[in-house]
Amino acid sequence: MEPATPVRRLCAFLLDALLIILTLVIGYIIWWLIVLGRGQTPGKQLLGIRAVRRDGSGAGWGLTFAREIVKFIAHAFGAIGFIADAVLMLVDDAEHRSLSDRVVNTVVVRNA
Repeated sequence: MEPATPVRRLCAFLLDALLIILTLVIGYIIWWLIVLGRGQTPGKQLLGIRAVRRDGSGAGWGLTFAREIVKFIAHAFGAIGFIADAVLMLVDDAEHRSLSDRVVNTVVVRNA
């Protein structure tokens, strides 16, 4: 398993934000629900990365949903939550795990 780089993960986040706007939210939510079972968001899917359990097995719909909820809650606190999430990802030099990855015990990797 090759961990996804922080830059690639940031790009996936930015793509998700852009896609939410471009697809008028409803389209994004439908796309999000479809790819969530593969450990992806639409942005992650376009960049070829996904969240998996630390042992390498698939994260599945429930675990990926929980991961996204944790990320949403952290980012709901504004810049503090977003910065804390990013700093954790940058200081974990081996797997680049963010706050949401640590809470649900996942890692974001490149698709094989």
